[in-house]
Amino acid sequence: MNKEEYMKQLKINLKRLPKEDFNRAVEYYEEYFVEAGEENEQKAVEDLGSPREAADQIIKDMALNYSKEPVKDIKSGMNAVWIGILALFAVPIALPLLGGGIVVCLAMMLVAWSILLALMVMAASAVILGPVTIIAGFTIITKSISVFCTCIGIGLMAMGIGAAMTYGMYVLCRRFLGWTLKMLARIIRMGGKKRA
Repeated sequence: MNKEEYMKQLKINLKRLPKEDFNRAVEYYEEYFVEAGEENEQKAVEDLGSPREAADQIIKDMALNYSKEPVKDIKSGMNAVWIGILALFAVPIALPLLGGGIVVCLAMMLVAWSILLALMVMAASAVILGPVTIIAGFTIITKSISVFCTCIGIGLMAMGIGAAMTYGMYVLCRRFLGWTLKMLARIIRMGGKKRA
């Protein structure tokens, strides 16, 4: 296998990574081959192992690195969770019981994320409900001032509660992302130890 074939297979095995991480990994291996030189290309391929093994190791290392860093924003956190899930599939697990435990942990994380999503939708609905209620109040201003004032009050209260809930859910999601990454890293480490 030459460099071009190796890199082609490596790219196929890494294609599910987020674009930024994919580019960083491919760039590293390109530089590795450049440093080895054309005369040592075959030895470099042998030293690196199969493209599949190299891709699995890259994904595991990225997952472990992401689990050590604090979550900066939701997008990067979701990328890290995706890499963690990919790393779980890269770890050969010897015991079916461990596999069952992993499935239960993943199911619990999925349920928790579903609850967080439902709360986010509720918060966003409250933010949207506020202006709608205020507009509804203006449509009946000529019929009843008390109903108009009530609609304005309810609308402002809904916007305030919705904004507070949205911010709270954002903070909670960031913390939960960090916890999810640490759990995935633990599972990946356990799978790696079973193999060794």
